[in-house]
Amino acid sequence: MMARVVRPTEEWRESIAEEAELVAQGDLDAEFAVTAELYPPDLLQRLDEVFDELETRASQLDGRPDDDVLLLIQETVLQLNAINDGYEQDAIATEGRTRLCSYIDQTLTAANIDLDALSARHNVARSDLTDEWRTW
Repeated sequence: MMARVVRPTEEWRESIAEEAELVAQGDLDAEFAVTAELYPPDLLQRLDEVFDELETRASQLDGRPDDDVLLLIQETVLQLNAINDGYEQDAIATEGRTRLCSYIDQTLTAANIDLDALSARHNVARSDLTDEWRTW
């Protein structure tokens, strides 16, 4: 069984709830509670759907060839690109980009994929595995 990885959407939902609580307590002015605007419910839902698929498929990759792992990374990134492109402004901001790339890495690592070895075999830095397909 694959170790559980905390999804970015979980973190963003927690931040939204924390900001709402601070606003309700009068400790944060509503105009500074921006997380809910950055990550609206429909965006979080769509991201969770991509994460569901990533986690399911990653759990089935142990021992599979590099091409299968790279295909999963590519397809995940392309799905995220489509989500991002569906919004008037980029839905995935700089902080979100970093967190999404980290989540993909952590999910594959939790599925026993040796990303250092995969990266070395393909002459790409581990941190750059998504770059070939990523537009966000």
